[in-house]
Amino acid sequence: MNFTTMIILPILGFLIGLFVTIIGGGGGGLYTPILIMLGIDPQVAVASSLATVLPTTAVGAYNHNKNNNVDIETGIILGVGGFLGTFIGGYIGTLIGAKLLKILFGVLFLTLALINLKNYIKEQRSKEKIEKKSHVKLTGYKKIFVPLFGVLGGILAGLFGLSGTPPIQLVLLMLGYNATTVIGTTIFVLIFNSIGGICTYGFLGRIDLMLVVLLCSGTIIGAVIGPKVLNRINKEKLEKALPLILISLNLIFGVAMFI
Repeated sequence: MNFTTMIILPILGFLIGLFVTIIGGGGGGLYTPILIMLGIDPQVAVASSLATVLPTTAVGAYNHNKNNNVDIETGIILGVGGFLGTFIGGYIGTLIGAKLLKILFGVLFLTLALINLKNYIKEQRSKEKIEKKSHVKLTGYKKIFVPLFGVLGGILAGLFGLSGTPPIQLVLLMLGYNATTVIGTTIFVLIFNSIGGICTYGFLGRIDLMLVVLLCSGTIIGAVIGPKVLNRINKEKLEKALPLILISLNLIFGVAMFI
């Protein structure tokens, strides 16, 4: 690792930590592709990304919970599913080569962009005003399908080092949560995914501690500031902007994986 990279990583960590605790995420979807672009082996990038996600989400979730932005009950249900899913994803990841993993990254990002775009267009065309909630009681079939999204998020985290944000945010939006609760609860769920990923890849010895330390030196500061910035943002504008931000990020990184 050269000196320039050692200077860049803490700065990137700060910016990512700030950004993801505002829009809801752990940063895995940003850390991993950026590390790959910097020439880090994809499997090492995945493992180190998951390790970096833990302090980001722990600090972010704590601050979001103080602002009542976390639905703990739903978060635990999704989190336990995610924790189990990371072991499945981590095992699959050991069987896939670096080149194929990068291609799968691109396909995944572009697919998620299309799903989010479809849901956004559907909501915009709907004439009925949907009331957004800060707490949803899971009953009936929801008790079955909601944990499955957690497992899927965990598989994506273990396989791609993405922290597992996309399916978690997708199901929370489908359940009718307001934007701030989607953001806070997602960050809380990702703590479970990160712990599962660290256990899996730590055992395999693929975590680069130097990368983790350099990124965390900036990301923790960003994660403290992010929730405070979120509280100053107009909630109505945030509701409209969040889906568009997610679509844009997925498109950018999806295309980047094929360049």
